[in-house]
Amino acid sequence: MTRSRKNTLQALYCLLLSCGVLTICSKNSFLYPLNDWVDVNCFFTIGRGIRHGLVPYLDLYDQKGPLLYFVYALAALISENSFLGVFLIEVILYAFFLFYSGRIAETLSGFPAAFFLTAAGTGIAVPLTPAFSHGGSAEEFFLPVLAASLYLVLKTVRERTPMNWKQGVLMGLFAAAAFWTKYTFCGLFAGLAAAVLIIYPVEGKTKELLRLILCFLAGFLSLSAVILLWYLVRGGLPALWNAYFIDNLTSYSHNIRGGNYPDPLPNLLNNLPWSIPLFLGLTALLLQIRKQWREFLAVLLSSVGLFVFTYWSGRKYPYYALVMASFAPVGYGMMFQLIPDAVKTKRGFRRAVAGAAALIAVLSPFAARAWSRNIYLMKISKEDTPQYRFGKIISASEDATLLNYGFLDGGFYFASGSLPVTRFFCTLNNDLPEMEREHSTAIAEGKTNYVIVRGKRKGLENYQLIDECSMFFEGWEWTYYLYRRP
Repeated sequence: MTRSRKNTLQALYCLLLSCGVLTICSKNSFLYPLNDWVDVNCFFTIGRGIRHGLVPYLDLYDQKGPLLYFVYALAALISENSFLGVFLIEVILYAFFLFYSGRIAETLSGFPAAFFLTAAGTGIAVPLTPAFSHGGSAEEFFLPVLAASLYLVLKTVRERTPMNWKQGVLMGLFAAAAFWTKYTFCGLFAGLAAAVLIIYPVEGKTKELLRLILCFLAGFLSLSAVILLWYLVRGGLPALWNAYFIDNLTSYSHNIRGGNYPDPLPNLLNNLPWSIPLFLGLTALLLQIRKQWREFLAVLLSSVGLFVFTYWSGRKYPYYALVMASFAPVGYGMMFQLIPDAVKTKRGFRRAVAGAAALIAVLSPFAARAWSRNIYLMKISKEDTPQYRFGKIISASEDATLLNYGFLDGGFYFASGSLPVTRFFCTLNNDLPEMEREHSTAIAEGKTNYVIVRGKRKGLENYQLIDECSMFFEGWEWTYYLYRRP
């Protein structure tokens, strides 16, 4: 089989597996009435806003990086009144993650058939763990970039060849994508850079290292320049600086609202289907450190770097751990590496591996249906959700302005088809004085025709309660209240 045909077969397998699993596990899927996760709705509201000329941070405030909002703006271009665009992007990105996961295992083991079983095992394991959450997180969307970056470094150090200029530029682009999505993701690149800075001089590749640094910087600065130019043209550079950097490093990092979540290490142990391969992979590399010290160094430093950067702020939401799933393929690769060549070369063994991968792919939707934590929402019709129930009332009004007050974006802007008219379009997880001032002023002056709250709140005397509706979300039965200006 030619390399191009092999690549096509591998890519098709990953795409089909991704679609089969995420159709069941992700709330962005067409099988769900909507994705009710507050984070995703924040991203999608800003993405829809970009499509209508609004600028993140300047017109709509949130803490994530601009690149994530551009992805959601692309989703809004595909479909603004459904999560179809988000789902299509999610399926494609997850397929890329599975593709590079398979490549990592294939590279470490030297066994081509390891690709399919690794893609299959990783593909079904990740969405069934708590870290996957509801689907559509920044962590999930960035998995392919993390896996591809790890693959490039492992491939070159294993082959004892320096990265060429194209690979160096690509790594720079990947690092810039991390920086402009959620800069905690940069931990992986800090670890990989540290490994390269050790390996190259030891191997006498000083010139190659200097060339790699220049190519890396070229890639990093190119993407950064595009993003900064976009903000410069729209007059949003000061807002970008204050929101994404200053506020993230001060108020967001140090003001941690409620929620009792496991500490970082227990967080990993809550995701055993992919954390076990992660730990086994590191252990196997350690046991063979004399022969594979380069690979061990790259995996160890990048995994530690990503782990530290992820949790350094003190926040420990369950979905934070998902980025560490990018190291699970290392465990699969080492498992196949430990199998004797005499066994791996047998046709029967290769057929058994291929058969197991095919069987997992076929059974993956059924496994997802049996174990996914999200399927409860499939049973709820659109009309019975607070989002669409309130949205029908709001969209029928001549003045469909809305404030989502006291909690993160619950999907009411999306369901009603409205866009925010306040910069702080919901109550975020940081204690910014200007956020509360804007909300108090907007309510006192009746700036929006509707206000939606979750749970009873004071200070809404200028509004009239017209409807209420309850819905299960993240372990609680929440009651939402719709207020209208008289």
